[in-house]
Amino acid sequence: MQGAPRRPTITSMTRVISVLAFLACACASGHNSSSNADSSTVDSSGSNTPDSPQQGSADAPDHIDAPPGTPDAKVPDAAPDANNCSVQPCTLAPQCGCPANQSCDIDPTDLMGNLCRAINTPGKETSTCGSFSECDKGYVCLNDGACHRYCATSGDCISPRGQCVIQLQNGGVDIDGAIVCSSNCDPIGNASTYCPANDKCGIFTATFKGTTYDITDCEAQGAGGQGTNCKVGTSGDDTKCAANYSCTTLDGTNFACRKYCTFQSGQCSTSCLHFNPALTIGGTEYGVCQ
Repeated sequence: MQGAPRRPTITSMTRVISVLAFLACACASGHNSSSNADSSTVDSSGSNTPDSPQQGSADAPDHIDAPPGTPDAKVPDAAPDANNCSVQPCTLAPQCGCPANQSCDIDPTDLMGNLCRAINTPGKETSTCGSFSECDKGYVCLNDGACHRYCATSGDCISPRGQCVIQLQNGGVDIDGAIVCSSNCDPIGNASTYCPANDKCGIFTATFKGTTYDITDCEAQGAGGQGTNCKVGTSGDDTKCAANYSCTTLDGTNFACRKYCTFQSGQCSTSCLHFNPALTIGGTEYGVCQ
């Protein structure tokens, strides 16, 4: 007999994020996606181990790397405290210390501080990127190939689902002030509003300062609809499922794509199954169609 669906725990980007120096070698392992001397990779290491219904291995990467970035020119540091920023020469969130046409970002040469960099393309949440300079002021390019917003509190993120809970790290050590927002995307909505093209919105867990948070975030999408087998090995692969669908299991053995729902009439041809305990993000409870 199948049990009631249990709440999934699916790792987000640690959606703890590590930054590894791209000096002698590049160390990168990808989540949804993806160089030069003077570059860095930003990795997220975490643990996404789903219960049932669960998202599978694709939702629980060990690492998510950020593509290397090459700022055009390192701007000389300002005189100590001359710009009244809390960190010199500039701060990530709030942005302080850089000219209006430049962004404060992590220094990719040593990952030991910040610098002002050029903005060649003002990429935001829906933008893909291959280097730091392809993201707008206050954004960083990660190796899911997208720009992510720096934040100091969740008030800096897009509401109601965006949360300031993804910590950038260098070799497992937190980088001061380098925290980015989770996405405001809606698993039952149009992902293109907050995700890059060809991505969908999924549900993850993020561990931040010892606390686990349920978040929504962008990920690669597949083609599987309701009931499509998405099992790979002994677990499920969420990227086998189409937008608005998640790879879930009711018995811990059989995995199938099921449509996300929010318990509104007409969303499912049968019934919308609650997770146990309830899965609520941004004030909305999510389940999957039976």
